[in-house]
Amino acid sequence: MTRNILSLFFCLCATLFTAQEVKQGLIVVHVDPGGKGDFKQKIYNYHILNGHYVGRDEILTINGKKEGKDYLRTDLGTNQIYNNRYLVTGIGNIIDLKEKKVLFDGRANLVRLANDSAVYYTNDAFKGKFYSVYNFKTNSYSEVKSLTFKAKAGQDVEFDKTTAPYKLFLYPMNKPKVQLVADAGFGQTADGSKPDPLLWWLDNFNFVYTYFNKENTEMSFFKVNVDTKAQTLIGKVAVISDKQVARLSKLSASEYLIFIGQKQVLIDIAKNQVSDLQFSKEENGFSYECKLAGSGRIVKYKNTESGKYHFQPKNFKTSTNIAAMVKEIVMGTDSYQQGLGVWNFNKQKWESVDCEDVLTLIGFINE
Repeated sequence: MTRNILSLFFCLCATLFTAQEVKQGLIVVHVDPGGKGDFKQKIYNYHILNGHYVGRDEILTINGKKEGKDYLRTDLGTNQIYNNRYLVTGIGNIIDLKEKKVLFDGRANLVRLANDSAVYYTNDAFKGKFYSVYNFKTNSYSEVKSLTFKAKAGQDVEFDKTTAPYKLFLYPMNKPKVQLVADAGFGQTADGSKPDPLLWWLDNFNFVYTYFNKENTEMSFFKVNVDTKAQTLIGKVAVISDKQVARLSKLSASEYLIFIGQKQVLIDIAKNQVSDLQFSKEENGFSYECKLAGSGRIVKYKNTESGKYHFQPKNFKTSTNIAAMVKEIVMGTDSYQQGLGVWNFNKQKWESVDCEDVLTLIGFINE
């Protein structure tokens, strides 16, 4: 009886969904095989009508390299779509998907996207420390001259990686530096490099940082108060060395998600709890198995299994009533792309879309 009611519900939803003729676009970046020297990236809009792929248009081709250095990169960090129009790359570049042109080709740490502006923070040994703003209304970029301007919570805290274990220092304005943590861990070993461990501010006086043990087999999360220097353990998880640098995603004022290797770790500050997730945090009704098994990852929609596929989490995107993934076939230690999988809400199943040389999925827009 319950199953029949659910089936009727989905049929009614699908009928309504079709009647409205919902048009969505999936922004996909392909590698141009002919532009290896400049690392050319082709940005496409894959058109989706009522959950069904109907064609694609090329938006723009951009160079990832310029004079041998990184230039416009969609494969580094986390990309975002702002106002259903602007692609903001993980390194801060801005591309207008509607006008099909690059608006900002600089590189900086994105702090905030709001009020028709992108706010950046630069902390560079040669350029110095400063905020800058890109104004979407005037299509202009400028550095912030006001010394009192502050776009993010927190104070000036940095890791000292001169010796191991690392140390954490506070740098008050016009005052000597203050050591906050004498043992801040050994940092993540990522593809031979030693990136700064993740650190994020909860407010102007409290921050959380990640502590890696010497063997890189355990990651702990500590909350630190800069006034009292008090350090509190929130929790810890087992990890393994991975070439990908751990990254952070803020879910709410108290919830943060850490991506490291195949793991997704949920940090709940309010509950003082760390959870090693078995399935990704549900987004638009979709979730997937974090750990990749030999037969692939289980994908769920509304907590019901919808299939099992090989794909990379960075290439799994969702929106209302729709999701997409870059499917792969795995042969030993190698993997090969097998086109896109797109969730058809009307049919309640995954449809295949032929494509190749996908660099990354950016996300969905409404058309």
